[in-house]
Amino acid sequence: MIEEFNEKCEIAQSDTLGRYVRACENIKAGEPILNESPILIIAWSGDKRCSNCFRLTQSYCSKCSITPLCSNCRSHHLYDCNTLALMSKEVQFENLRKNPECYGLLKLFLLKENPDTAEYFEKILRLESHLDKRRNTTIWQEHNAKVVQPLLHCGMKEYFKYDDTLDEDFIQRLCGILDVNTYEIRAPDQEGMRGLYLNTSTITHQCNANANVAIDHQYRIKVYANRDIDKDETISTCYTNILLGTDERRRILQEGKYFHCTCNRCEDPTELGSHMSSFVCTPCMTANRNGIVVKKKTTENKCKWECMVCNHSMRDEQIKLILEKAKEEIYHARDDLKRYEILLAKLSRILHQNHYLMVDIKQNLANILRSIITSSMQRPGRCVYERKVRLCQELVMVLHIIQPGISRLKAIALYELANASAELYRLKFGEKELTDKELVSMLQRCEAMLREAARMLLYEPVQTPEGELAHAAMDELRDMLNDIKLLKEKIDEVN
Repeated sequence: MIEEFNEKCEIAQSDTLGRYVRACENIKAGEPILNESPILIIAWSGDKRCSNCFRLTQSYCSKCSITPLCSNCRSHHLYDCNTLALMSKEVQFENLRKNPECYGLLKLFLLKENPDTAEYFEKILRLESHLDKRRNTTIWQEHNAKVVQPLLHCGMKEYFKYDDTLDEDFIQRLCGILDVNTYEIRAPDQEGMRGLYLNTSTITHQCNANANVAIDHQYRIKVYANRDIDKDETISTCYTNILLGTDERRRILQEGKYFHCTCNRCEDPTELGSHMSSFVCTPCMTANRNGIVVKKKTTENKCKWECMVCNHSMRDEQIKLILEKAKEEIYHARDDLKRYEILLAKLSRILHQNHYLMVDIKQNLANILRSIITSSMQRPGRCVYERKVRLCQELVMVLHIIQPGISRLKAIALYELANASAELYRLKFGEKELTDKELVSMLQRCEAMLREAARMLLYEPVQTPEGELAHAAMDELRDMLNDIKLLKEKIDEVN
């Protein structure tokens, strides 16, 4: 069952965007735009997952001999099973079993064959495949070896109604459609799978998108507005990680989606003032100036790295070398609190404090400190909470810039900031550094942060990690309100 768009939206067509979604009326922040079930779920390359429950398996259906099926699932889609079973005596399924990537394409062929689902296959063919851009690339050659040739030479072709069109280019086109248009979803073991959503696939990309995507435990996708959207505005989601710098985001989009992003964040050298790709200007730092080196376009439509204050420039090769070295050091420092802190201090003289690699280190540090705080084997001191608070504050500041509306990342950071701050204030109160009134004031600040975190997380589907965190935030908010109430009563008694 595939649901339609909110009646305030429609699918439109343009020369630059192709098929896209626009708002027919004003849409409020948090308002649902689309709820949709996947037309197809496939495993990541190399994985074999049960066709029913999507758990990893090495077993196959005893009837059709080709569909992955775990020992807990006795059957799968009846039409698919019967159709494949008719082929089992003539078709060389053994070679297909060696190439599990073929199964996703088999599912597409069966959509076409089944009269009840043939219309969905025709809609799938309207999706972008970027066939010509992919031709003879590494991914093309990989699909040719693992999908195209096994399917063409297994003896299955003559069983399908459209066998005349079932050639190398057609199969590569289908592979392209899946690679370009599927969304990553969580498997039962929390590893990745891919889901194809026909309507959601028409929503365009912006790095500072106006809509968020959430996928629940039943693999249904929910798209909702993360800010107010005006009539005739294009609906957009972000296809990549918003916490990466412009060059990294563009590289990922070019390699996976085959387009060069020109959104206002990517075109702005400061990334909307976040400076997530910026460097510290060494001459300015020496002269006690706050110079920032950013990537600018020249009149010849080329790029150069130049300080916004003193015009000091850095070569592109120098920038790449710095980033490669920093990434290597981050990799070797993993899970080591002390090494991360030393590296953060070292890189702060080279990279802007909001540079995406600095943000990555801060996230890693915050995760380690969370483990220390929540461990029953640890007794964290005040300095641990102070450091956690500072890290969360810096992360929230960046997220306010790049995702000012409803943001699950910002909500999670606010949740952690509120909890760490509340515990820090209680420690200070225990050490007689805060009075009852001051503690109430501090806890009220934490209450406001928890309330905002819960508000944003409540837009997420209930049975997801974010949805569960929303309920945890609501529980902790009630406890905090009770603590504030008791403190106020104590203050009133004294007065």
